[in-house]
Amino acid sequence: MYLETRILVSRTPEEVWAYLSDYSKIPQWDRGVGSVYHSPETAPGIGFEFSTFGVVDKQGADTNRGKMSYRITKADPVEGATVQLTSSDGNARYFKQAEWRFKVDPAPEGAWITCAAHFTLRFRYIFLTPVFSMMRGAIHRDLESLKRVLETV
Repeated sequence: MYLETRILVSRTPEEVWAYLSDYSKIPQWDRGVGSVYHSPETAPGIGFEFSTFGVVDKQGADTNRGKMSYRITKADPVEGATVQLTSSDGNARYFKQAEWRFKVDPAPEGAWITCAAHFTLRFRYIFLTPVFSMMRGAIHRDLESLKRVLETV
């Protein structure tokens, strides 16, 4: 499955790239992420691994339920970044494979941010295909949140 959306922000591509490259800032714009963890011994770039944890809900749900772990497989300001899912538990259990691609392109008014999700569902979750196909709107809402954060920094 392939879902793509993009948004225009009033920031330079360099400012956007610098912000997106700081993975600790994901909870500021991704509504499903409450915290991020990465080993302090590793520096961001290709091969960098990190995990995101879900938001604590009103019932105090365990944030591990929303855990997803990733590896950076591409990190280039011009060509874009690719973040590959490496875990298979928590929310990652639905995916046989998944990756998110981010690209930042210059625009006269600032920069275009494109986010594309490429994933294959595990066979036992194939019935969820219609639900996941509607996720483009959720990805766009996260990009709108990213835009708000970037334009107020």
